[in-house]
Amino acid sequence: GPTHPDTASSLNNLAILSYYEGDKAEAARLMRQALTIRGAALGANHPDSQSSRRSLDVIEAELKG
Repeated sequence: GPTHPDTASSLNNLAILSYYEGDKAEAARLMRQALTIRGAALGANHPDSQSSRRSLDVIEAELKG
């Protein structure tokens, strides 16, 4: 379902793919979705949530230049 951790994993993977294809805005959008789901389903301190947070931080830093 839309709030299941597996959905977050798929969004996370799509975000990484978008990032490597050069679409950092889409990568950030997808990673935010993954982080929202993971935070709600697993908690902010779960390793998967923390991984998405770190990835989003990197993407957003690159978007800001």
